[in-house]
Formats: sequence, structure tokens, C-alpha cells
Amino acid sequence: MEKPWFRVFLMAAATLMPLITPMAYAAQYPAAGTPQAAAAKEPRVNCLEGWERLLPGDYYGCRALYHLQRHHPERALGMLKEAAYWANKDAQHVLGLAYVNGNIEGIPANRPLGIAWLALAAERKHAEYVHDYTLAVRQSSPGDVSSASTLYVELKKVYGDRVAGERATRRFVREVKSLDDAANEGGNMVHISGLTPYPEAALILSQKIHEQAKKDFDGLQGTVSVGVLEQVAAPRPALRDKYKGLSSGN
Repeated sequence: MEKPWFRVFLMAAATLMPLITPMAYAAQYPAAGTPQAAAAKEPRVNCLEGWERLLPGDYYGCRALYHLQRHHPERALGMLKEAAYWANKDAQHVLGLAYVNGNIEGIPANRPLGIAWLALAAERKHAEYVHDYTLAVRQSSPGDVSSASTLYVELKKVYGDRVAGERATRRFVREVKSLDDAANEGGNMVHISGLTPYPEAALILSQKIHEQAKKDFDGLQGTVSVGVLEQVAAPRPALRDKYKGLSSGN
């Protein structure tokens, strides 16, 4: 039997504190502003390391905000790309705006690269992300759009939902299994280092983590449209359905 990566405590009941959910980095910056300025207005964040194992896209998105608040733009950029690697569309959107606007200090503007990131962010048809992508295309030269198309094809091999979405859901399903097993046994309390300050009911913790995962993976099904660059068929069976089936133990 595989050993759980967290401590399990056999108890009947306990007083619980609400789970602190990860900060999915979703700041939308106007062209005239800067990510650093927007981040500075947010409360100082410290990211819970326990999320890295379960939902790394959320964890690295939080780390990006952490570094922006502390004026570490190159580290923030690295964290955004790591979050994007784990299918975090908020991070891909911020990367797109940063490259289109050139508003991260020390990171030069690159409009074709920015459009390519915005196209990836718009895969799930989030209205605001589709709007920003469409606007960037309309305000760009044919040459920039053509270059963006080439870059997009390369980026989606690593960061597109067909690859990154499956990577993230597969990671989550694998890592949450032990917690779900503890929850299904009933009466267990668990402690996850870097996530829960003290033991919490496995069932309640599992439900909260799955709720966050549903938000993260929402939209990983159906046809993905990215406007003038390309239309991509989402993988079948739909990743979200695959995630639900595996995580329920079926």
C-alpha cells in the first residue's frame, strides 16, 4: 500500500479553521500601469508551499505575485512561466499583457510573443481574455500577427491545454489520491506540511481542495478557439471529465 505524503491522525472530531486557499494570480493590468504598481497595492502575500504538490499552477502564480511585490521582476517572470507550464491561464494572460505592453521593468516588450501568450490564455474562452487577445491582434501589424502565429504554435506544444492541462490534472489526481482515501475511510484527521497549520478533518479538507481544483480546471473541455491564429480541438475524453472520474476512484 502506498504511504501517504501527509500525516494521518485517527480522531473523531476537532475544531477546524477555514482552509486558506491559494492565490491564483489573476491581476489584470491596464496598459498605462505596471504589474509592480498593481501588486504593491495588494496585501503582502506569503505562499503556502503545500499547494505546490497539489496545484502547482496556483502556487507558482502566488510566487509570481510575491516577487512582484518585492521588486524581483526576473524571478516573477520565471514564476509566471512555471505557473503557465501547469496550465494557469491567469499567468498566461499576465505574461501576454506584460510582453504586449512592455510594463514589467527589466523585461523588454515583445508584441508577437505577447499576442501568442494571450492566445494561449484565451483557449478556454474567458470573456476578458478573449477580449484582450482580440484587441491586441487588431492593434498589431500583419507582420507581428504572423510572427505571433509561429510563436503560438511552438508555445502550445508545452503550455497549451492539450498538454499543460493534462499535465496539471494528472498531477492533481495522483497527489490527491491519498487524501481522498483518508477522507473515504471516515474519522481521519490529516496534517499537510506547508498547507494546514494543524490537523484538519480529511473529508472537509478534501472537499475544499477539490473545489479549488474544479475552478482551476474549468473549461478544459469542448472546442478551444483562439481567433485568427488557430482553432484547436480539445482532447477527448474531456480533461475535466477524466479528472472527475479518476479523482472519484472510478
